[in-house]
Amino acid sequence: MKKLLLTSAALLLGVTLNTLAVFSDAQITSTSTPTLTTLIHGNGSGNTGCAASGNDRWQEQHRLGGQLWDYKKGPSDPVDPTSQVGTWSIADNKLIHTYGSTSYSYTVHRRQGFGANAFTLCGPQTFDVTFLGVITFCPFRD
Repeated sequence: MKKLLLTSAALLLGVTLNTLAVFSDAQITSTSTPTLTTLIHGNGSGNTGCAASGNDRWQEQHRLGGQLWDYKKGPSDPVDPTSQVGTWSIADNKLIHTYGSTSYSYTVHRRQGFGANAFTLCGPQTFDVTFLGVITFCPFRD
């Protein structure tokens, strides 16, 4: 009986650890593939991050030189045009967004099983983001 319990416990532990390994998200760092810098630079001109949390949706363009822009309703919209909202930088394997005098620091993790462009940003808030690889608008824009 004792042998059966030990064997069952070992199998359960093995299955649990294997499940965690399959569903765990790998952190994007300065040594990962892609590196955090390469991910944010996209195709060389910058990268657009499309994110949603509940009913909120946003699309931020990580432009070269550390500029952070919100696409809003597009560059030609007379009411809510694209504009710079802050800056971005990378330090200690974290993506940092700065809006005025307030900064938010995020670790970036690949979302296993959701495609090559799917990531999770973990920081003051945790949310899923799709990086499009270029400076553009997100498919969900109004």
